[in-house]
Amino acid sequence: MTPTEPPTRPDPSSGVFETIRAEGGAALFLADHLARLRASVRALYGVDLGDELDACVADALGTAAPSAARRLRVVAKPSTQNAVGLSASLAPLGAAAERGCVHLRAWTVPGGLGGHKWADRRRIDEAAERLGATPLIVEAEGEVLEAAWGNVWALEGPRLLTPPADGRILPGVTRARLLGLAGELGLRAAEERLSLERLERADAIVLTSSLRLAVPARLASGPGGRAAEVAAAIAAALRERAI
Repeated sequence: MTPTEPPTRPDPSSGVFETIRAEGGAALFLADHLARLRASVRALYGVDLGDELDACVADALGTAAPSAARRLRVVAKPSTQNAVGLSASLAPLGAAAERGCVHLRAWTVPGGLGGHKWADRRRIDEAAERLGATPLIVEAEGEVLEAAWGNVWALEGPRLLTPPADGRILPGVTRARLLGLAGELGLRAAEERLSLERLERADAIVLTSSLRLAVPARLASGPGGRAAEVAAAIAAALRERAI
């Protein structure tokens, strides 16, 4: 049995956001992140963000240290009718600097959390504290959707599989990049539905996110397998193409 949540959703009035890894004063895959934020704001609040978003981000990046990796957080929050307030800030990577294996525990959320990066993360934080692990969001019948802060990948031989972006998960920027470059690593990446049982049997589990790029993961009941090796190769390839 997996913990099940009531069918509530994050509060849209809290806004949506992007977290972006910044290195050497530049943000990785910045254009992709801002395009996703613009799309969410348009869909949720009916507002088209223009140059003000780029200026907000540029101001924040202007304070970046030249070498240390940082977390750029950009928030868009509805303020009045047909208006959205923007803010951007830099901070240390914090927990996202860790490269160790991430422990996952299933968390049942029927329908998932949807395709937007919600600023309201109260349910996710509560689930993480209760589970004592990173929540792995699954459907009631055990279909895997995504992790609390990243997209999920299962390695099956040379195949690297991730759940489809069908409106139930966040369509990750790093996820999209990996779908395109996996072939250069000798892997065949594809979108495919995954069950908990299938994930448990995988040769490796990897999580991708904008801040961590790629890290090894395992279910609480399963071994890590080749996850560390695969995640390190993916992270190196992503960084090489982003800088």
